[in-house]
Amino acid sequence: MKGHEVRPTGNGFTLIELLIVIAIIGILAGILIPTFKSSIRKANEAAAVAAINTIKVAEAKYAVDHRGSYGTFAQLFAESYLDKRFTVERPHIRGYVFTITLIDIPERTASTFKISANPESAEGISATGRIFYYSEPDAPIFYSKDGPASSDDEVL
Repeated sequence: MKGHEVRPTGNGFTLIELLIVIAIIGILAGILIPTFKSSIRKANEAAAVAAINTIKVAEAKYAVDHRGSYGTFAQLFAESYLDKRFTVERPHIRGYVFTITLIDIPERTASTFKISANPESAEGISATGRIFYYSEPDAPIFYSKDGPASSDDEVL
């Protein structure tokens, strides 16, 4: 009688096959993660523009009800012109920090305001946004990619 030969049945993966699969997953992750981060950054930038428009509308309504004076975030929230995202002095919303600067004009009874939206992080792959925004009551939204925007920058 002859001895039985033991043959591999081929039910498993070889080390080479596993390494190839891991390499493919690594390459896909290297491509998809930056694309995903870029999509999030662009969504944050769009949300910042929408929030500026919301704040400008709220300020306009507040000014009508308060004889031309504008309000802070706390005042706008207290009178229900803005939602609970804006309860603090410098709200952080979707990667952007918003500020309102109220300006009294001595020659007129009314005041004015400036609003800015700056990314929490503007550098690297973890950037929450790369565009800085600025606006005033009767002005469009200005933007800058180099640093805090002003009325001297390009119009959105």
